[in-house]
Amino acid sequence: MARAIESFRLSSRGARALLKSSGVRAELQRRADNVKAVAEPQFQDATADSHAPDPVRVIADTYIGSGRAGATVIAIHPSSLRIERERRILGGAIDAARD
Repeated sequence: MARAIESFRLSSRGARALLKSSGVRAELQRRADNVKAVAEPQFQDATADSHAPDPVRVIADTYIGSGRAGATVIAIHPSSLRIERERRILGGAIDAARD
């Protein structure tokens, strides 16, 4: 028979190690890639009539900060800030990270 846990103490060092682990980073990358997959075609459609020489690039990446791993999804294009302000493409694509 399994023994019941009578007490549990979270180690700060262990929590930091978990939040910076390769497994957490891989999960964040998967979620960032999901957001990118939703947002990129919408940005391409939004910039199709643009006269900018370069197409929009959407980048999904992870990083290790001082306390934990994190992820970013960035649209790179001269019109990306205006498009995000008007259409909220990245903001709307956040739901894809929940899957």
